[in-house]
Amino acid sequence: MLRILALCHGNICRSPLAEVLIEAAIHADPLLAGRVIVTSAGTSDEHQGEGMHVNSAAILSARGLRNSHRARLFTPAMASTLDLVLAADQENLRSGRTIIRMAERPPEIRLLRDFDPTAVGRDLDDPWGQPPTAYERAAAEIAATIPGILAELRDRV
Repeated sequence: MLRILALCHGNICRSPLAEVLIEAAIHADPLLAGRVIVTSAGTSDEHQGEGMHVNSAAILSARGLRNSHRARLFTPAMASTLDLVLAADQENLRSGRTIIRMAERPPEIRLLRDFDPTAVGRDLDDPWGQPPTAYERAAAEIAATIPGILAELRDRV
């Protein structure tokens, strides 16, 4: 079983969106369904225990996907259980690497947008505090990474 984690700052906007969108794509893929677990976490504990941001939840609901979520902090113990961490931006990548260095069994960590060969820039902008269109843009950018992520996961199973 492969275990992957989407990582952002507070684990209420981008990483839960990525978690659910990637999870849905995996469930729809006969080669990956039942072989990959997707979770998410944040590098900050400021939103720990909170639900998903209302705009992220609305996007998922409109697509018929689950929007239940509780924010949690990325920890070295959590990292030790993973195979791949997908960081939303370069700041999360740096913070994630610091946490992973303390893990008993460190996973690989990469930027989420590195899986989109057409991406302009490497960071998935944080929509927090922005209008709903910023959340839609984040969801579209995450969706563009999914074919590359699925190809990577197929190579690993």
